[in-house]
Amino acid sequence: SSLSTVSSGINAEYGGFPKITCFPVLMNREGRDLSKRASEDLSCLEYIDRYGKKRSCLQCLCDCNALDSVCDSLLTCTQSDTEEVVEELSDRLRVPWFGGAMKVNNHGVCVTALFCFFLVVGSYSAITLLISSTILSIFLIRMNRYVRRSGVKTIYFFLLSMLHTVTSLVLYSCKIFAEADTVHIYYFYFWLMIYLSVLYAFKQDPGYVGVPTAKRDKQHMLFCETCNLIRPVRAWHCRFCDRCVDRYDHHNIWFDQCVGCRNHLSFIVLLVALINLTFSTAWDFFSSSCGVRELSSQLVVPDCRSFLLENRSSVLFTVGVFSLVVLTVSVAQLVQQIKLITFNLTGFEERRLRRGYPIHDELLNSHYYHSPFSRGAKENWWAFVASVKQRIVTRDFHHGGRDTP
Repeated sequence: SSLSTVSSGINAEYGGFPKITCFPVLMNREGRDLSKRASEDLSCLEYIDRYGKKRSCLQCLCDCNALDSVCDSLLTCTQSDTEEVVEELSDRLRVPWFGGAMKVNNHGVCVTALFCFFLVVGSYSAITLLISSTILSIFLIRMNRYVRRSGVKTIYFFLLSMLHTVTSLVLYSCKIFAEADTVHIYYFYFWLMIYLSVLYAFKQDPGYVGVPTAKRDKQHMLFCETCNLIRPVRAWHCRFCDRCVDRYDHHNIWFDQCVGCRNHLSFIVLLVALINLTFSTAWDFFSSSCGVRELSSQLVVPDCRSFLLENRSSVLFTVGVFSLVVLTVSVAQLVQQIKLITFNLTGFEERRLRRGYPIHDELLNSHYYHSPFSRGAKENWWAFVASVKQRIVTRDFHHGGRDTP
C-alpha cells in the first residue's frame, strides 16, 4: 500500500514513471552482452536477425513467414502487410563481412539501381538518353518535393552524388587518362582532391546550438521547445536534423548536411570545387565521345552535333550530360549564395522576407534584401571570411548585447 501511495504521488507530480525501468535496463544489458558474445563467434556469412536468432546468408529464402503470407494473400486476393515484408527482406539482404554479414542499406540499393538504369538506357541512343534523363529528372523533382514537405531526412541524393563522383573517377582513369592532355588530367585530379577534402570538412558540426535552459526561460520568444533552449537571434531549428543551428542557412539534401555558421565557408568552397570538377568531366567526356572542333589555333571545343544527329550515345556521353546538369545547378546555387552573403542574409532569412515575414519578431523594420545585420558589402564579406577563425557574433536580445557584422 505504501508503494502504491508513493507511485501515485510520483504520477501526480511528474506525470508518470519514466519509460525505462530497472528490469528493462537489465534485459538490455544482458541482450547487448549476448549479442556481443554471439558476434565474436559469427562467420562472414552469419548474422543475428531482428528476432535475436542466429542465421546465415545462405538461408535467405528459408523460413520466411512474411513472404509466405504475401503469396497466400495473392492467391486468396486479400490484403497483406507490405511493411512487414519490406522489413523482413531488408533484414535478410546482407553481404558477407568480417565478424558477421553486414546489412545492406535499402536507400543504397534503390539509388544504385536507378543510376545504373540511367547509364544503361541512356547509353543506347540519343532518344533513350532523352527519355531516361526525363524520367530521372521527374523522379528527383518529386522526391525533392516530398522530402521538403515531409521533413524526412534521406541519403538518396547524397548517394546519387557520390555514385556520380565515383563513376566519373573510374571512367576518367580508364578512358580519358591515356588520351587527354596533361593539363586536363592535372586539373581534374586537383579539383577532385579539393572536393573530397572540403566535403569531409563540410560534413562536420555546422554549428549546433548547445545546452538546454532553465524552466524560467521557457517564456522567451526565442525559446525552442524541441531543443529546450534559447537559441541565438539568427539560429533556427532544422526539422531534418531536429537540432537548432546557429546562422542556419538551409539543409542541403544533396550532401545530407545543414549549412550553418561553422561550415558555410566550406560549403562555398565545396560548390567552387564541384563546379570545376563537373566542368572538367563534361568537357573531357564530350570531347572523347563526340570529337572536337577547332575554333582557333588555341581554342578547341567539343562538337556533338553529328553525334546527336546520328542518334548515337555512350556511357561517357551519358555521364557528361549528368555532369552538365550538376554544373548548372551548382552555378545557380553559388550565385544565390554570393548574393546572400553580400546582403548579410541567410537562405532561411531570405525565404522569410520573400514571404512577407520579418527575420525575427524583434526586427519588424526588416524587408526584402535589407538585412538589419548588414554593414555594407565589403564588411559583410570580411565578416563571412573571418568566421572561419571566430564565429560571427550577432546581437543577443535576451542579454542586450550589440550586433556586429
